Amino acid sequence: MALLYRMNTKDDEAALIQLWSDHSGWDQVDVETWAHRLLKPPFGEAFIALAVDTDTDQIVGQFAFIPSLLSVNGREVSALRPFAPIISKTWRFSSRSPNPLHHPVAAMYMHALKVLKARGDGLIYMVPDPRWLRFFRMFPGLHSGSFPLWSLRLPLAAPLPLGDGYTVETLQTWDQRVNQLWTAASRLHGCSVVRDSRSLPWKIGSGDYIILSIERNGEMVGLVASHQKGDRQWLVCDLLAADAEDSLRATLSAVCNLAHSKSVTADPENPICKVAVLVTPVMEPVIRSLGFVRDAYDFPLVVHILDRTIAKEDVTPTRWYVSAND
Repeated sequence: MALLYRMNTKDDEAALIQLWSDHSGWDQVDVETWAHRLLKPPFGEAFIALAVDTDTDQIVGQFAFIPSLLSVNGREVSALRPFAPIISKTWRFSSRSPNPLHHPVAAMYMHALKVLKARGDGLIYMVPDPRWLRFFRMFPGLHSGSFPLWSLRLPLAAPLPLGDGYTVETLQTWDQRVNQLWTAASRLHGCSVVRDSRSLPWKIGSGDYIILSIERNGEMVGLVASHQKGDRQWLVCDLLAADAEDSLRATLSAVCNLAHSKSVTADPENPICKVAVLVTPVMEPVIRSLGFVRDAYDFPLVVHILDRTIAKEDVTPTRWYVSAND
């Protein structure tokens, strides 16, 4: 039994859809879903590393890398986000080596790394399941950090005030105002995934997200996507604010009030007991002032620099804005 590693071609699509549906354990995918996730991301089609059984010529593993853009000190840098490593059930425990880097997932990652470096991409980033963090730390050249989850109990005693002049409504149009807000928000952190009208509709425009727009004097100064997630919580995901003070406070207050309204109308058998958000150091003062407390979870961030002209200190995890759905 041996494996060959290569990148995908168009002819592999049907086999990859079948492998995902049969062996991922996440969901069943069809041609349309596959196209949305992997063929039509806003910054280009995904690159997929494959593991192929040399005896049967069957694809038994896939590891996708989705093109992305980062803002690093205001400069856009090409990047990739690893997505959905899948190994067929018969090969998951096939490696006889005690070295985890000999596992097919590691081998697919290393194969893709050579190809992506040659393309000239800047870096790879991921927010993996914490259980994978020890594994990814074994790769040379990776840097990791973590961001805490903070939460606020629901229902609230009363809705939070937005502040004078602020209004909130459900986002209706992905227009230039979103791009203008992103430009302002991108200055708050040294490093962040680009979240503008190109990328956000693909990332959060479908599914069960509720997307709020916060305005002041006719200007969009906040945008936040959130949804019910996991263990009795309302989870705050992508959040943009024009500043780290009043606009951030109004945006967080708006999403807390949304979570409060959902909690008071929730099914008693499926209650919503808290609103939770991943917190960066820039966000923490406002988060504390609203009454949030540190929760018992951390979101890991892993960064792998491909372009040697990118300084480690510019993309160290502590400089990032990361959301819970990255």
